Order: sequence, then C-alpha cells, then structure tokens
Amino acid sequence: MSFGLLLPGALLALAVLVLPVLLHLVRQSDRKRVEFAALRWLTTRAQPRRRPRIDEWTLLLLRLVLLALVALWLAQPVLHGKPDARPWLLVHPSIAASRAPPASSPQEQRRWLAPGFPSLEQPAPRLTGASISSLLREIDAALPSGAAVQVLVPAQFDATDAERPLLQRALRWTVVSGTSQFASPEAPREARVAMHADLAHRAALPFLRAASVAWASGAAASTKPATLREMLAGEAPRPGDTHLLWLAAAPVPETTARWVKAGGVALLSRDTNVDGINWSETTVAWRGVDGMPLAQRVQDGKGAWIRLLAPFNAPSLPALLEAEFPRAMQDLLGIAPDFATRASAEAYAPSAGLAMHFPQAPRPLGHWIAWFIAMLFGVERWLASSPRRFGR
Repeated sequence: MSFGLLLPGALLALAVLVLPVLLHLVRQSDRKRVEFAALRWLTTRAQPRRRPRIDEWTLLLLRLVLLALVALWLAQPVLHGKPDARPWLLVHPSIAASRAPPASSPQEQRRWLAPGFPSLEQPAPRLTGASISSLLREIDAALPSGAAVQVLVPAQFDATDAERPLLQRALRWTVVSGTSQFASPEAPREARVAMHADLAHRAALPFLRAASVAWASGAAASTKPATLREMLAGEAPRPGDTHLLWLAAAPVPETTARWVKAGGVALLSRDTNVDGINWSETTVAWRGVDGMPLAQRVQDGKGAWIRLLAPFNAPSLPALLEAEFPRAMQDLLGIAPDFATRASAEAYAPSAGLAMHFPQAPRPLGHWIAWFIAMLFGVERWLASSPRRFGR
C-alpha cells in the first residue's frame, strides 16, 4: 500500500504558506502611537530593536496546515495497493429489484447488470446492444480478486457470446425463474432511426444514408432490419421510432428528453448543448482502431444518451470511410442482434481460472481531505473570531 499524487505539480501552491506568517508579522507592527502632553519635554532615548514576535501560534499553525491541505487536495492524492473488497450484487434488468436477496453487508454494492452498472435504486435500464459477457468481463477486471460478486440472472437471456465467459474469479451465479423481458420468440422488430441535422452538420448525411442502405440490404451483418428517416428541427420522435440521431448544436427538445427516458436511444453530436443531461456516470460506447474513445454513453431512465467525442466528418472520424462503418453504427446505437445469442443461464455460468490479473485503479483520497479542510476551516474561523482574541 503506497501513497501517490496524480498532479504533483499542484504542490507548488505550498508557496502561499508564507502569506499567513507575513500577515501575522504585519499585524504585530500595526500599532498606533499616542502622545501624552505631560511627557513631551522628556528627552527621547533610543529604543532597543525588537525582534519580530508572533503571539498567536495556534492560529498561525492552523492556517498553515489548512493551506497545506488545500495544496495537497489540488494535487489529487490517491492510495495504491489497498483493494476495495466490498461485495457486489449484479441483477439482470429483466428481474424486478424486489426479487434481489437481502444485502450480505451494509457495504454491499447493489447494481444493475447493464452498461455503467447503475444503482439498483434506479429504474431498470435496457440491455439493448450490451453483451452480458462483456459486462461480466468488465466488472471482473475492475474489481480486486478478493471482492465477492453475486449475479442474479433469469433462466434464459440474450446478448451472449458463443462460449461461456472465462473470468479470474468464481462468481456466485444465481438463476431465478423467468426469461429476459427483452427477448421475444418472434422475429426482431424493425429499428426505426430518426435523424435531424442542422446546416453545420449536413456533411454527415451521405455517410448515414449509405449506412441505412447497408442496413436495409443486410450488408451490415445483422439480421435485424433498420431504416433511417429524416425529420424537421421542431419535430418530435414518432411513437414507433427506436433511435434518434441529433446532429445539431441546439439542445434536444423536452419532448425528445421524455422520449429517451421512456426507452429511446439518442445519438448527439460533439457540439450539442447537453446542459440538461447528467453525464456523471458515463461509459465508453465506441473506440477507434487506436483505442481512443470516440463516443460516450449514459443511461437515462429506460433509455440512453450517446455523445460523439469528435466532429462527425471524415478528417476527425476516419471510421466513416471504412467498410465496417454501418456495422459500427449499429453497435453504437445498440440495434439488437438476432436471437441466436439466447442462452440458458445454467449452461452459461461463467468459469473461473483466468491467469491474467488486472491492476487495480488507485483509490482517490480527495473527498476525505475535503471534509478535513472544511472542519479545520470552521475551527480557524472560530478561533479568529473568538472574543478572547480581541480582549473582550
């Protein structure tokens, strides 16, 4: 276990520690001279030189510690090597939260098995486009090997790979009766994609129209058909629309925001006004061939927002010119694959034994230091305004 700083250059702020010392010295020399008439005829004698003296050592030291903690907080301290061994419970979104077992400990993390792993207290998100295997591998890599993980899944569910996941830990795989509510034995429903692009984003239209042609012809390697419909600026998504491409700097209308909360998926351009959207818990939704993030995703009710991190043009997004771009757009939007990915939960239980162990992210300490700074600041204000300090 070791201590580290993410921004060590912020420690240069320690130079401000000289300010409280100077202020205390200046305050000592700030005295008024009072003339007495009876003493004005006495001969003036040279006064011995007085050394600088600080009377309020407690207040000075408190202020120095306070400023030092602020500099340390700016440097973003972290703790390496201390694993977060809190247990986790992951619940498949097709299972009601009320069916989750009681918490094994007060520190248990209770989350949905969905992108971003939202809290179980939030509404159940949709799993459109999310792979169960990828989610299991993600949580397995993110948590230390000593953290216990229980997964609650229905007897049958979709969005699986061709083989059982191989993880570094042994999960507690709990199967409950039922089938994923996102699965259907019928043919997949057509994905209807609405699109709006303002004048500054019209250059993206040829790429999107070409992608829609690939979707309709099956060239995007997906059995689920998808169509693209252009809509006006003030038009709201229609009841049958499943996805929205909003390529405009203006914020989306309130009707569209409600449509997303009800289960829609909206893709926003890089410069779209997103002030009304909470982006505190995002996940990377699209990466380039070099591994750089190209889009981020955040859940909102039953739907999701996806935001591009680069302008939608060929110089900024070379992926637009690649043959796999239609399939990449389908994966980004979460257009579900065919139902050959349905599996029995009993047969799909992950196996343990992966030899690779992933390094754990350091634990931030900034929130603890912030609380300590607030407490010391209250003590400092109490001492600075104490009546005894002013002789009252």
